[in-house]
Amino acid sequence: MVELLGRLPAPLVLAVAAMLIVAEAGTLAGVALPGTSVLVALGCLTRLGALPFAGTLAVAVAAAVAGAQLSYVQGRRREGAAAIHPLVGRFAPAAWARAGRMVARRGAWAVAGGQWLGAARTLVPRLTGWTGVPYAAFARVSVPTAAAWATTLVTLSRFVPDLVDALTAHLAVAGLLAVGAVLVVALATVELTGERGLRVPPRRGAWIRGGRPRGCRSPDRS
Repeated sequence: MVELLGRLPAPLVLAVAAMLIVAEAGTLAGVALPGTSVLVALGCLTRLGALPFAGTLAVAVAAAVAGAQLSYVQGRRREGAAAIHPLVGRFAPAAWARAGRMVARRGAWAVAGGQWLGAARTLVPRLTGWTGVPYAAFARVSVPTAAAWATTLVTLSRFVPDLVDALTAHLAVAGLLAVGAVLVVALATVELTGERGLRVPPRRGAWIRGGRPRGCRSPDRS
């Protein structure tokens, strides 16, 4: 497969790869898209000389950062709704609110860690936007983390392919387990406490101090 891709024009390969990387984080369908595998394949193609390393790395980083921002924007558009998407809102809306609270409390750790964990890469930025965390606070963590994720996988795939194969296999499983655990804990908490229709708590916490929640105005000056 890699040899076949190597015969295709480099701009075409990079364009398709960028779209897949953006879609993995930026759309809910991304939970089934191979974003990590795409980065590994790009690194492999640079090792074979089919793609330029510097240009490939730039495209990979830009796509990873863009995907996370798109996911956040999609979540922010759903702020105040029962869930991050109309389809998933039918399933335990109170549990989604709990999950949102967990993400909001964990803040920077949730955003940074989620970037490395499979399905969490799709859901965490969306949950962060949905809870109303200001964009400036999200971007301060998301941009460097997404850039580091893409850079690490492409670079390792080029220079240490055996290591990256083992690493990505473990991260893919860990991502699914992490998302599943958050939802199970959230649902169990709702059932045990009897809470229904929970609202996401007010936006607060040290990690979001750099941004101003929407709707806040500066005092009028006369």
